[in-house]
Amino acid sequence: MRGGILIPAVPDDTDIAPLYSRAYDPLWQTCDELGLVVNHHSGSGHPNYGDHSASQFMWAIETEWFAHRPFWQLVMSGVFDRYPTSRFVLTEQGCAWLPSTLQMLDGMHLAASSGRMGELKMDPEANLSMAPSEYFARNVWVGVSFPGPPEARAMKKLGLDRVMWGSDYPHHEGSTPFSRELMRRSFSDWSAADLDQVFNLTAAELYGFDLASLEKRAGEVGPTVEELQVPLEKIPRGATSPGFYR
Repeated sequence: MRGGILIPAVPDDTDIAPLYSRAYDPLWQTCDELGLVVNHHSGSGHPNYGDHSASQFMWAIETEWFAHRPFWQLVMSGVFDRYPTSRFVLTEQGCAWLPSTLQMLDGMHLAASSGRMGELKMDPEANLSMAPSEYFARNVWVGVSFPGPPEARAMKKLGLDRVMWGSDYPHHEGSTPFSRELMRRSFSDWSAADLDQVFNLTAAELYGFDLASLEKRAGEVGPTVEELQVPLEKIPRGATSPGFYR
């Protein structure tokens, strides 16, 4: 069974090379050779916001950007060019940001292929052999936490073989104990095949799970396709997940 590794957050005062440095090539090569799935948890790389009354606000406002940052660092630095069978997973975040980000990166790639991007003269060694969106489709997956309707729509744009559902348990912003209700809010108009892909097949194919051995337990805890296809009429009282309010 194929395993995975977790890249931990690193304090901002640590003298460490950025992810786009070639210093990490031995790591990417080893993961590639062993078939390891590299999982990146959101929230790593934050600066020290100091001891101020607004510090927590600053962290909350900027944490999504820091969660997204590793994606473009690895893509635009050519990691997936050099290690084409690498598998990289962004976890504990949404995915609605990705379609516009991929469009932006593809535009940068097209402009840089001429050797310049605006006033910037590009290093020829930075040229990529494919568009960033093509690397996403080949090398990148997303663990989408508590997806609301905007994330559900983005999932279909990105490709259902690239995305996986997550509850973000046990965090306060997670969907628990109203995961079923949030699923109904976001996915009630989806087909059984599409639901199966996002809730089962993508993760099973990526991590090597044996779905047959899990089928009995899944039947005990649900939810069923029929349940998820019933639209949610009212947000449950006490639901705190942002997925209910997007």
